[in-house]
Amino acid sequence: MRKIFWLFLSLIISIEARENPFETTNAPEVVGKTTQIEEKRIDFKSTSITLPSSARILKSVTLTFQNLDGSIEEEHQNIDQNIDWHHPLLLSPQGVEKSTPPPAAPIAPVPPLTKKNIEGKELKSVPSMPSVKTKSEERVKLAEGIFLFAEGNEIKIFTKDLKIRDFLIADPYKIVLDFKRTHSFATKTVDLKKNPFVLVTLGEHKDFYRIAILLDGHYRYDLQTFEGGYSIKLK
Repeated sequence: MRKIFWLFLSLIISIEARENPFETTNAPEVVGKTTQIEEKRIDFKSTSITLPSSARILKSVTLTFQNLDGSIEEEHQNIDQNIDWHHPLLLSPQGVEKSTPPPAAPIAPVPPLTKKNIEGKELKSVPSMPSVKTKSEERVKLAEGIFLFAEGNEIKIFTKDLKIRDFLIADPYKIVLDFKRTHSFATKTVDLKKNPFVLVTLGEHKDFYRIAILLDGHYRYDLQTFEGGYSIKLK
């Protein structure tokens, strides 16, 4: 009986001496164990943002960034300025070095015009100046008596015919003008390649003909008359 008592007492002392009775004696002690995940990010250099064709005024810019402590904040900057959606916005840190363009090639001097040159003894070819087209030469002929001239955000329609109506359609954006028909002509499509004016189509109907001007995006327009035709200005 005494042996059983002393055996039970030894077992109690052994359990109290250990902090965790279920932990094995050969378990390694872990001190300061943490999980470190390496974040892989590159340094910001620049980014571009393309706006939709309906954008006309840049109201503000908001940047969202993360602080050292992990908190998220935003920085808001008011702008409220007109913008051309054709040109993407560029965001980059100030002070980023830009590549220096190579120096322009030297221009060879033109020899002076002397009496000896005029006589043909030392006459050399002189580069001719490029020809400059006048507005009349840049007109696009759609049919007999119907011309177009596009420059910037304005397109002019030269015709003596009476305009019946004009309207704007979407998907894709087109300005449509109907004129009273006085004679017949064939359907014609002209690729203008002068943004915002993409191409123009001339079509004949029963009592009128139609001019449809395809645009490169969303616009409103003002239509005015002038001596010789009609002027369309995009907004």
